[in-house]
Amino acid sequence: MNLCFAYPNKFRFSETFIHDQIEQLQPKITIYEGWYPSLDKNDVSFLPFPFNILYVRGGLRNVLPSLYHKIYTFFLARYLTKNNIDVVLAQYGPMGATINYACVKANVGLVVHFHGFDANDKATLDKYLPAYQQMFKTVKGIIAVSRDMRNKLIEFGADPDKVIFNSCFVNTSLFTLGKPENNDKIFMAVGRFTAKKSPFSTIKAFHKVLQTVPDAKLKMIGEGELWDEAKALIKELGIESQVELLGVKRPTEIIDLLKTARVFVQHSMFAPNGDSEGTPVSILEASAVGLPIVSTYHAGIKDAVVHEKTGFLVNEGDWEQMANYMTQLINNPELCGEMGRSARQHMEDYYEMSKRVDTLREILEK
Repeated sequence: MNLCFAYPNKFRFSETFIHDQIEQLQPKITIYEGWYPSLDKNDVSFLPFPFNILYVRGGLRNVLPSLYHKIYTFFLARYLTKNNIDVVLAQYGPMGATINYACVKANVGLVVHFHGFDANDKATLDKYLPAYQQMFKTVKGIIAVSRDMRNKLIEFGADPDKVIFNSCFVNTSLFTLGKPENNDKIFMAVGRFTAKKSPFSTIKAFHKVLQTVPDAKLKMIGEGELWDEAKALIKELGIESQVELLGVKRPTEIIDLLKTARVFVQHSMFAPNGDSEGTPVSILEASAVGLPIVSTYHAGIKDAVVHEKTGFLVNEGDWEQMANYMTQLINNPELCGEMGRSARQHMEDYYEMSKRVDTLREILEK
């Protein structure tokens, strides 16, 4: 199988799952750059002069998008044919919709991997849903990372036989099982400061925890558009000495920090614009380290976290109940260790990278 792997961002650390897929699948070629990927792994564009110049293709795409789409489709189809590509794996719905016609023109199979916002964000759906529905007619396969997402894509018009649930995964070999019961009273949160991760809910829940556990600490990894507001809320609540905003960290640094915590927390929920999680990789990684999880009944989290076995789940927006579970765990280190070991086993049984990649490879080779 000659595979072309198409993805939007080469250097985004938060998209570790994409780079893991590339490493495992070993595609013949990779292309990236927004929803119109044209750069190969050496950052060389397959588009001819003058479209291989960033400012030219960017300007034309903004001024005459329909013309650029036709030009791009022609040259992508030629590039796929030249490389004898059998199938393209496109990351995210908008990219699949963008390159669909080129795949049809080149008689190449297209598999589109949806992740979260691309199936939920209102603005994205307003812009791309008609293109999705055209894509559904010719696509070889569609991958959804949660059962909720699969149902939604079918509602949009996708063929149920082509929509396959295959969650994000975690390479458990990279994560040694920790002993959270031996750690200090530290809650760890990892993720962008964005509405669908509701950092304000996590901060308010932690503030309530402090009423009975004054020596607890919360460490939050990540940045985003809500970072300044989160910092202001922390100051308003008077808990600056108990909360550390650590900013962006590399994957290896995140693993080391997870090993110092007793509990992992994340209050995922539907954002006002409709945006949603798929299956958060941060929760899978925290589980692989052996941390108990406190999160929400949201998207793929319902499958990744087994309530009362590998952690606790609350309804979206119920930060008070979240605080109750956080308090229960932080005061019971033995329970943290027990749930953490169950969380690790759950990852090995259902989210291990090799198993999920084998399923992905089977989809591509059909």
